[in-house]
Amino acid sequence: MTYERSDVQILHAAPAIWKQASIQELETLESLVDRLFPQGAASNIDWRAMKLKNYIDNAEGKVNESLGHVCSQLQLSLSDRQARRLFKESLGISMKDYARKRRLVFAAKQLQNTDEPIKVIATDAGYHTKDGFRKAFYEMFRLTPVEFRRFWQRRHVAA
Repeated sequence: MTYERSDVQILHAAPAIWKQASIQELETLESLVDRLFPQGAASNIDWRAMKLKNYIDNAEGKVNESLGHVCSQLQLSLSDRQARRLFKESLGISMKDYARKRRLVFAAKQLQNTDEPIKVIATDAGYHTKDGFRKAFYEMFRLTPVEFRRFWQRRHVAA
């Protein structure tokens, strides 16, 4: 594989992501999502945890209600604590972390497919400040939102 000057600039801007061989091999954002959210253990997930997961998946960045309200809305008859524990036992990740990852994946798709300002994307993903969004995004992807957008745009142009 040969790199153009623009690719080398991205490599220097975000060396941490390139130390992981798996990130270099990604062809699409969907392949990244598949690595973040493996679908292998879906058969043994408790139905109530699956309802909560589907609610989070379909809400994208819009989950702003209390967990008690969500459980009531989904007719689960679970307390907040029971719902959090059941979700973690069934999926192996806390509901809060799962929702945060889903919001960041939603934001990543927006960065990849639109030219919306980053502040708008951050707000759509449920973040109140651009800095909070930037920090959370960097922790997950090891790229800032600007670097991520440039990375995927250059990959798309090169393809």
